[in-house]
Amino acid sequence: MIALLPLLLLAAPQIQPAPAAAAEMRGLWVVRTALTSPASVDRVVDEAQRAGFNALFVQVRGRGDAFYRSALVPRSDLLAGQPPAFDPLERLIERARARGLQVHAWMNMLLCAGFGRIVSGDHAAALHPEWIMVPRAAAAAALAAHGESLLALVARASSPDAEGLYLSPSVPEVGEHLEAVVREVLKGYAVDGLHLDFIRYPGPDYDYSRAALDGFAARMGKGLGRLDAPEWAPSEWADYRRDVLTELVDRLSRAARTERPRLVVSAAVAADEAQAATMKFQSWPEWISRGSLDAVCPMAYTADSRIFQGQIRDARERVGSRFLWAGVGAYRLDVDGVIEKVRLARAAGAAGVLIFSHESLRAADLDRLRQGAFPLAPVTGRRETQATTGGAHPR
Repeated sequence: MIALLPLLLLAAPQIQPAPAAAAEMRGLWVVRTALTSPASVDRVVDEAQRAGFNALFVQVRGRGDAFYRSALVPRSDLLAGQPPAFDPLERLIERARARGLQVHAWMNMLLCAGFGRIVSGDHAAALHPEWIMVPRAAAAAALAAHGESLLALVARASSPDAEGLYLSPSVPEVGEHLEAVVREVLKGYAVDGLHLDFIRYPGPDYDYSRAALDGFAARMGKGLGRLDAPEWAPSEWADYRRDVLTELVDRLSRAARTERPRLVVSAAVAADEAQAATMKFQSWPEWISRGSLDAVCPMAYTADSRIFQGQIRDARERVGSRFLWAGVGAYRLDVDGVIEKVRLARAAGAAGVLIFSHESLRAADLDRLRQGAFPLAPVTGRRETQATTGGAHPR
């Protein structure tokens, strides 16, 4: 940790002033299933407005793909039935702006492909299998595997909890690629925020890729072999993984603010701070203190109200003057449970909530949600942006 600290300090974004106080965040995570047709895009915007939301967090990058115009990543196969001219993000921005709603680009950064799904030849996992995280169980075999055999090995050795293939933040080219992807979106679209998700490891048994093992062995500098170093120095190994992830967050934040200086940069994180640090290697309080994030959203998806409120209160103490948005797992609750969590988040000092997700809200719930959780429609507090709505084709 000590050896890398000067590098991290140099790489950190300049500390940004705390964002000005704004209206309560009433955000809705819009999963990519709502972006598959013009009608579904229109419907989700209209329903969000009806329910009293003031911001949409739109999943424009789900599995290393694009729901926008891109020269860098493949168009999502979920859009295969739509004409090439259909741009889900552009259409959603236009409709949301007409209804006074913020739009934040929600991007799954490291999770890049689902297990068992065939990726196109121009997908990052197909082009660069060596970019993929490796679970501990496959560490030795992965050093001798290449191409499709490496991807198959990772998939076989991974726990289903991992959800899919992840890009490794230890690979320098991964940072370059993800920065370019972020810049492309922000150059092309007048969004109000960048929302980082899956900016984490699948679990403590990752990442044993060649790049990660070599990076850690170089840091230790004790002549230890690739596979020996993590076993000999488990605490330092955990620090290394947290550090490279923090460096990636810093990098993406700098890039985002270069493209749009007034953009709100946020991240979805594990709600339990200890679990975030030891299981997902997210040092999110450090991301806040370094100025990399304007807002943090603990995914407090528990149905237990006591645990929920405790997690939000604890997080509130850690964010200082930055925004804390409470993540509410609507998929585990009925509409009355969602309303209760919104009220508890307010009582715990949150600056707003994000509801996961649009898929869990029935049409019959919308009016009830507005009446019980969002009775008054606040001004959005939308920041002015430098590009026109929709923007030109990405440069």
